[in-house]
Amino acid sequence: MTTMMRVSPETREQVLRVAAEDFGGVSADEAVKRLLEEHWRVKAVAAMDHYRATDPEGWAEYLVETEEWHGVDAPVGDPWAEEA
Repeated sequence: MTTMMRVSPETREQVLRVAAEDFGGVSADEAVKRLLEEHWRVKAVAAMDHYRATDPEGWAEYLVETEEWHGVDAPVGDPWAEEA
């Protein structure tokens, strides 16, 4: 399902230029999706930076916890696989 969105001709041209030059010629819809994803990432990084700056103790605990979880990422073997 598609819908229309009113934007100025200048904005439309900017989106199409970004789609062509930065995203390899994707559709305007895909370009907007990618721009929104980039925006979300910038906000997420800013939130983490704010957390680190305002709660150093909590940030340190977070880092310890991530290290603990990192150790859980061991590859899982297939117990039914034939041994070579």
